[in-house]
Amino acid sequence: MAKTVKNILLKLMNVVSVLIIVISIGALLTVVLTKPGQAPNFFGYSFFRVMTGSMEPAIPTNSLIVVKRTPAAELSEGDVITFYSQDPSLMGEPNTHRIVRFEEQQGKRLIYTKGDANNMADIYPTKEEDLIGKVVYSSLRIGNFVRLISNPLIFVPLILVPLAIMLIRSIVDSVSAAKKLAKEEEEKAVREALAALREKKAAEQNKEADVAQAEFSNTAEEEKPRTAEERTKTEEKMTSEERTTQPLFVATETQPEVRRVQMTMPGMNRAKWQERYGVRQKSYKRNQIQRGKWNRR
Repeated sequence: MAKTVKNILLKLMNVVSVLIIVISIGALLTVVLTKPGQAPNFFGYSFFRVMTGSMEPAIPTNSLIVVKRTPAAELSEGDVITFYSQDPSLMGEPNTHRIVRFEEQQGKRLIYTKGDANNMADIYPTKEEDLIGKVVYSSLRIGNFVRLISNPLIFVPLILVPLAIMLIRSIVDSVSAAKKLAKEEEEKAVREALAALREKKAAEQNKEADVAQAEFSNTAEEEKPRTAEERTKTEEKMTSEERTTQPLFVATETQPEVRRVQMTMPGMNRAKWQERYGVRQKSYKRNQIQRGKWNRR
């Protein structure tokens, strides 16, 4: 819970710091781009801090006032306006007084003003081209705060440095989050690639197993007798091979008695025996009758 609140506060501070920095940069650009001798204009509004007590008690000294750009034709008596003063003592600086009356001169409207705390009205009237606008808001507390932070000894250590720290921290957090996200994406890509390789290898192994199973099945199917006739032929062939591998008895003409020589020749059938030795293999009963005499070719 405490960690969540801390994260929310940090995010809120980051948002506030970013907003303050953006507003400060916008105000700085507006002031820099404003022509000399003119008041900065922020979307039709200008901000001033009252330095004298000529408008007390309505607008105390050090109050912040908000001035809206307003044409002279829309003004009326009793409105508080800010204008470029033609008084030589002010040298064209902005001044804020209340309208007391209007005069028409050569098709142009002249505005006469007076400070609430002054005994006399202003000697020099305000022309339309010298008008800045109408005062729509004033605040002494905001003015004192602005005066306080305008002091470099307070603004730099208490506002500028913390904002810079928060901004740097926000940048570092953003970079860390980006690196973490990139690392997670890379690990995800690696895992997906390994999974794809495993699936491919498993598919190849399954394919090889299927091929081997098919070959084994084909071989077994070829070796397996399919009909009774084939089984009969296979049995006859095996019986014939067993007969050709029976022991042979060979007798010589010089000996009176038959000398039996057992010869085991596995794999040699009758045709091979006749081709190699030029004799015919006879049965054991016939050999007994002929007492070992062989018919030679």
